[in-house]
Amino acid sequence: MIHIKKSSPPKKFQEFKQQNPQAHFDDMPPDIKAALRQSLLEEQGYLYAYCMSKIYDKVKIEHYEPRNPQNELEYSNLLAVCTGNSAGNQREHQHCDTKKGKKRLHVNPQNVDHIKQISYRSDGTIYAKDNDDFNADLNFTLNLNDEHGYLKANRKRALDVLKKKILSNFGDKVVGCAFAEKLLKTYLSKNRSGERTPYCGIIIDYLTRHLKKWSQSKS
Repeated sequence: MIHIKKSSPPKKFQEFKQQNPQAHFDDMPPDIKAALRQSLLEEQGYLYAYCMSKIYDKVKIEHYEPRNPQNELEYSNLLAVCTGNSAGNQREHQHCDTKKGKKRLHVNPQNVDHIKQISYRSDGTIYAKDNDDFNADLNFTLNLNDEHGYLKANRKRALDVLKKKILSNFGDKVVGCAFAEKLLKTYLSKNRSGERTPYCGIIIDYLTRHLKKWSQSKS
């Protein structure tokens, strides 16, 4: 999970709200919903809000807080999420918004202080440090650590690619801090196409934690 910094709502969406103060989310014309979806994709770097998978063509617009007449058209309450294995027959293997349903989350990807509490293990497990509520969200409400799913394995694979890249540059030598800082900056940013690296949360966490150790080794 990564921090999502909300941008301004798309103009077409704002105009629709102003012209239709009693409208509901499901009432929006296709072109308004398309503009809204595109705006969410761009601000999220084309990654799904919870699992960090790359966004392709299947996108759901989720209400972070369960939908009600007051918040269903509030842009700050909207996120682009995946279908969460909704086509699967076994609910225990569904994840993200599909698994969450109408439950309320404690962890919010729009809150940078929440994201700072998120960390990862080398096997791809995502967890929160000393926060039982967040861990319940990650493990059960969102099901991001399903042992039979692909998310945990994909996070581990992303981290292994990074480790291999570092190993090819430094071998058993101490990793150069300038190199690590450049890598971290890359994974914190979007590329020229406005995209972020899938599962970059585990990479950012690894580099952030190890930079301190590598800098101490140099001193």
